[in-house]
Amino acid sequence: MYPLVLTFHKIIPDQYVNHPYYWKSLCTPYSTFLCFIESLYQENFAFISLQELEYAKISPSERTVLLTFDDGYYNNIEYAYPLLKSENIPFVMAINGRCIENNTWQWFDKVWYYGIQQGKTEQERIQMIEKFKYDIFALEQWLNTQAIPQNYSEIEHIFFGIANVQELKKLQNVSFVSHTYSHYILTALPESILHNEITQNILFAQKNHINLHHNYFVLPNGTLKDFNLRTIEVLKKNQVKGIFTMLPYTKLDDLIPRYTPVQNTWQKERKRYLWRRFLYKWK
Repeated sequence: MYPLVLTFHKIIPDQYVNHPYYWKSLCTPYSTFLCFIESLYQENFAFISLQELEYAKISPSERTVLLTFDDGYYNNIEYAYPLLKSENIPFVMAINGRCIENNTWQWFDKVWYYGIQQGKTEQERIQMIEKFKYDIFALEQWLNTQAIPQNYSEIEHIFFGIANVQELKKLQNVSFVSHTYSHYILTALPESILHNEITQNILFAQKNHINLHHNYFVLPNGTLKDFNLRTIEVLKKNQVKGIFTMLPYTKLDDLIPRYTPVQNTWQKERKRYLWRRFLYKWK
């Protein structure tokens, strides 16, 4: 039985569920997150660390789960971290150095926010992100024409900074892995930029004395369109042995499937139903 790997992005207060800034596909209300943790306990899952992942893969009789958080959102520290600390639950942070180092937003957060300022519907904003996802040069040109965003007061602090990373790295239960430097989709990049996206994040970690686990790498987006044999070979050249995807099933040993159990589960009744079906696979 392969370890269950769950991925989260933003953990938000329940009152922000309908806030226009928060793209629901990336958000988990705190009450939902708490429900998932409780459900895992009830289903007799053991929470494991990144260091224990390899051992868990060869222990098929045990039900194990690894929690991962992508992109370095500050609300992970505000809301998820206190619960994980109190329960002594290990977790993995997949970080992008560019946001942390330059105190800037992820490119898709910018596109989403600018779309709100321009009066675009939610579907139009999603279409903008999909359009730019695989055309990095068009994305950068478009972003350069936009005004500096005026933050909503309640979401002003979006990403954690160097000080937060330095504080987190003192904990025994947190591991850091690379998520590229800028969160660009790897298949959209020419060879030179592809290498740079990987190596620059490693250099960022070294400069800030962050123990980045080089053996593991979290693919941006992580669907079939977001990596290919070329990107896998480049990652292997950088000593990566385990590549986290967002695919439920994979055929290559180096690919590690992750799941986002919160997608399309905002209604409580539907959430409970889907979550129980989801856990059934690991019985």
